[in-house]
Amino acid sequence: MIKIVNLGRTGLFVAMQNGALTTIGGRSHWRSLDDLRSAANAAKIKVSDTVLRTVL
Repeated sequence: MIKIVNLGRTGLFVAMQNGALTTIGGRSHWRSLDDLRSAANAAKIKVSDTVLRTVL
């Protein structure tokens, strides 16, 4: 299962697995939450319902 992190200042979203940045379909950053979830669903990867938002 991956966790989604929203990088506050940039507005980008990343996927974390076991505490490390992970790639899905060759990408590591997405402009929207929906795009990240769609990529994970296409790769048949489970996604956490919680989105962590960074402040810095």
